[in-house]
Amino acid sequence: MPRVAAVAPARAKPKKPASPQDRLKARTLFFRRVKRSIRPGLWLLGGVLVIAAGARALQAVPDIGPAVTPAGGISHALAGIAADAGFRVAKIEILGADTTPLPVIQAALGIAPGDPILGFSLRDSLARVEQLGPVQSATIQRAWPGTLIVNISERAPYAIWQTAGAGEKTKFVVIDKSGNVIANQDAAAARRRNPALLLLAGQDAPQNAGALMADLAANAPVMARVAAAERIDGLRWNLILKNQTVVKLPADDPQTALATLAFLQSSMALLDRPVQSIDLRLPGKLIVHPYPTAAPPTAQESRG
Repeated sequence: MPRVAAVAPARAKPKKPASPQDRLKARTLFFRRVKRSIRPGLWLLGGVLVIAAGARALQAVPDIGPAVTPAGGISHALAGIAADAGFRVAKIEILGADTTPLPVIQAALGIAPGDPILGFSLRDSLARVEQLGPVQSATIQRAWPGTLIVNISERAPYAIWQTAGAGEKTKFVVIDKSGNVIANQDAAAARRRNPALLLLAGQDAPQNAGALMADLAANAPVMARVAAAERIDGLRWNLILKNQTVVKLPADDPQTALATLAFLQSSMALLDRPVQSIDLRLPGKLIVHPYPTAAPPTAQESRG
């Protein structure tokens, strides 16, 4: 029989060892682990940046509210979305309001804690606040996410004016330096806060108060003793001192008369003496009227 040659089994080719480039280095593994660990932090940081960018964008359009679009559709929708996201008024800070009642300012704002912080117009609220009598100027701004900051600059009380028209009841009102009446201002409270406020009387007293106050300020010994001033016939002033003495100033050149009075006070304390009136209306003359003395008793009264 023919001999069959034995076939040797095929050998498996040995695998080549992996090259150093195919192996993951320890440094690569480390950075992969670090990347996986910081990925949640990156998402969180991205969310914070988005919120900050949104707040900045809202601040760039500060007057978004019902007054921006007459129809109010887009504004109300945006205000509602922001409110659902937590943008509601949590706190209202009112700064600089020393004499204006806080409830009056809050009513003028037209917004209260809990309302959507985008659900009103800053422009309209500011206009209402600046219409309040004691308020000279104001600013309103939103501090995200839920604070409203109102800065008030008030009109400084300058004097108290006693008004009395024909058949009208006497009233006391506060005026500013320009002679304008400060509405919604309590004159008695203003006088308690500043006892040095001068009391004025006369129809045109507010319009002429500035010139009088300047003349008095230049003569401190006189000003320190004046309690009130009355405008006479729209021409001149009578000063009522704290000891009830009446000083009659001239219509022309009251500055010289006050300077003379200040000199006499410094040299002889004239304003501290118990006299009824001091008349300076005649140029170069000073007339002092003492209080009338009691008449001597008659002979019959003496016998009685």
